[in-house]
Amino acid sequence: MKKIVVMSDNHGFHSMLSYVKDREAGADYYIHCGDSEAPQKDLLKGYICVKGNNDWYLDLPDHACIHVENVGIYIVHGHRFGYFNREIAMRDTLIKNKCQLLLCGHTHVPMFVRDGDMTYVNPGSTTLPRGGSQKSYAVITIDENQVVNCEFKTIDE
Repeated sequence: MKKIVVMSDNHGFHSMLSYVKDREAGADYYIHCGDSEAPQKDLLKGYICVKGNNDWYLDLPDHACIHVENVGIYIVHGHRFGYFNREIAMRDTLIKNKCQLLLCGHTHVPMFVRDGDMTYVNPGSTTLPRGGSQKSYAVITIDENQVVNCEFKTIDE
């Protein structure tokens, strides 16, 4: 069983990077879905990171694919999915990349959707929530070949 901590959209509030890691010490993976706006890579040390539409300073990849406990995970910021037929585009991306779990940010709104054997997660924003949501990140548990749980953790600061 593996614990994956996912955050996104801290938009220059760099203290959130260490806050999340300290609060979730001992996780197997730390993932950042973009818009960290970090001016240097050492701030993102320990995170698997992708580039968001506001990440101008660092040369980060547009997406990443990893495999955890036989689950293919596609990591992307999400700003290219658009707002219409968003989940169809997410599903197509997972199929194309032979993955089952998509992690994305951009909307600043937490999302957990199961679509057959595929799952889409947006952890929300650690600093600038939208849509009536609270500041948040996600903790995902994967066991063998499936996503077992996704819990959204709120930030009270």
